Amino acid sequence: MRQFYLVKNHWGYYMAIMIDPLTGLKGASKSTHTKDKVEATVIAADWVKNGLPEAKSHSRAFLNPDSVSPQKVQSIINSLSASDAQLMFSMLSQKMGVSVATPLSTPVQTVASVSVPVEKPVPKKSDIKLAEFLINFWDYDKSEALQRSFAKGKKLSRMHTDAMKGLAKNHWLPYFGPDKLVEDLEQDELDDFFFYLYTVKGLSGSTVNHAITCGSKAIGYLFDKRKISFNPMAGAERYGISNEKRDIPTESEVRSLLNLNWRNHLGKLAFELAAYCGLRAGEISGLRVCDLDMQADLLHIRHSWNEKDGLKSTKNTEERDVPVTRELLLQLMNRARLNPNYSDLSYVFFSNVKPEIPCRPAYYQDSFYEALSEIGISEEQRKERNIVFHSLRHFCATLLAQRTDIKNVQAILGHKSASMSLHYADHETMTQLNNMRSIMRDAWKECIISA
Repeated sequence: MRQFYLVKNHWGYYMAIMIDPLTGLKGASKSTHTKDKVEATVIAADWVKNGLPEAKSHSRAFLNPDSVSPQKVQSIINSLSASDAQLMFSMLSQKMGVSVATPLSTPVQTVASVSVPVEKPVPKKSDIKLAEFLINFWDYDKSEALQRSFAKGKKLSRMHTDAMKGLAKNHWLPYFGPDKLVEDLEQDELDDFFFYLYTVKGLSGSTVNHAITCGSKAIGYLFDKRKISFNPMAGAERYGISNEKRDIPTESEVRSLLNLNWRNHLGKLAFELAAYCGLRAGEISGLRVCDLDMQADLLHIRHSWNEKDGLKSTKNTEERDVPVTRELLLQLMNRARLNPNYSDLSYVFFSNVKPEIPCRPAYYQDSFYEALSEIGISEEQRKERNIVFHSLRHFCATLLAQRTDIKNVQAILGHKSASMSLHYADHETMTQLNNMRSIMRDAWKECIISA
């Protein structure tokens, strides 16, 4: 805290306004009787040390070399605060015409052969609470950081941000508590936290990596905005992800599923779209009447749907057209016409409870698992083989990749790179053909439907 302030009166002389060290409030004020700020500063500093004089001060006394001893200068210097000492050093340098070659925060400066220790300013510590900040940062509707990101055209789904918010609530908050400050975080402490999630909590490497993303994105934002002086997440190492391969049903198993009398006809339609056309579960839910092209026998894949975000763009934000059989297209249209709210924008896979929205994507997986059980694949076998609804998309890629150019597979599945299509198609199947539409038709009829 400053011990005094200097202000000029209307005659140009400096007045010293003293500050009460206990209350921090303005105290007495007195004229230094000098128009020289350096002289005024030394006089005021002497008053801080020895008290205000009863008689009037006079600047000529300061200028008399006999009146100021080195001891008195030392006494005055010792009474200065760090900020006042820096100010005096700057003013003396200007008065004497000396250029300052070192920054004012240099630990020691010398005046009249006397060393003056100058404290480096300590940066103010941020009081941002870790768990509260993470939860608020990932709030889709309220986070200023996310809103700024959305305004710049960056895409984050509500499903993703809610998952991040859930990690903050379920793991960061219980481990660190509500009062832990962001700037109190140490890298070793964070490393222990992520290892705890992996070993004690038993989370997969992928989930631990999501927890790392939860913290790194939010805390990195604080560091970029200079709200904190150090980013403890900068050195966080990600965990290895299991290379366990997702299996696909065999062609004979798919044939059995096609010939099965499904309890849920809607589930069977979704199964056919995934296995024949490679549609994702969310893309099936997002199909609307306007996406069924009855003239060209095509599906226009424009959207995906989930419970958090509703109707949104596809996973890679790109639209694609997929050829389908006339028979499958008619089944989809007949289903769509059952919707009491039928229109060009109504959903094909509408919910029987709320026709204005589609079935949730998990609905198709439940039906698929039930059908697998009916053809003799138990839950234990399914889990051991790691077969899920998305495996049908892999099955489609595999079936087509062995019969046509990878570019065609890439176009049908909507992959941006051929390498991704090859990843999906990394399974063995049987024969090879050429034209895409005939490939899909022949692959479905000859290799799947027929014995």
